[in-house]
Amino acid sequence: MFDRSHVENILNERLESYIKEFESDMKFDERNIHEKTLERSSIAAKWCRFSYEEEKYKKKILESVEKLKEQIAEKLYEKKKSEIVSQTIKDNMIKIEVEKLVKKSSQYLKIQEELKNQEDIIRFIMDARQIISQLGFDLKNAIDILKLEGNV
Repeated sequence: MFDRSHVENILNERLESYIKEFESDMKFDERNIHEKTLERSSIAAKWCRFSYEEEKYKKKILESVEKLKEQIAEKLYEKKKSEIVSQTIKDNMIKIEVEKLVKKSSQYLKIQEELKNQEDIIRFIMDARQIISQLGFDLKNAIDILKLEGNV
């Protein structure tokens, strides 16, 4: 093996746990190949569930951005409602100002970081599902190799 110390703790904990789970699901050898063959559909279903859960969570994160925008807009509206300006101009000004304030807020930056992590998790799960979809072929090839070697 080569030195991988430069990437220690670079991924978030949830992604690391998914990676470990995937490594466990994909580890097969002469002793467990029969078991993994029988578990293939269960493994695929588990990763499908993970995919749906994480997509749903991403939607929740995006909703929190919208809620933050609404909160800031309400505060700005209350602050500016006494000014004498046409309603359309006021609404547009508030929207522009809300966008500026939202992007500067620490809460928004935390949400954006969470969203970035969430997108990494979803991308990993989609890649894992792709590999799992090919698992049947890999298992068949492994069994054929074992047969040739006389181990099965």
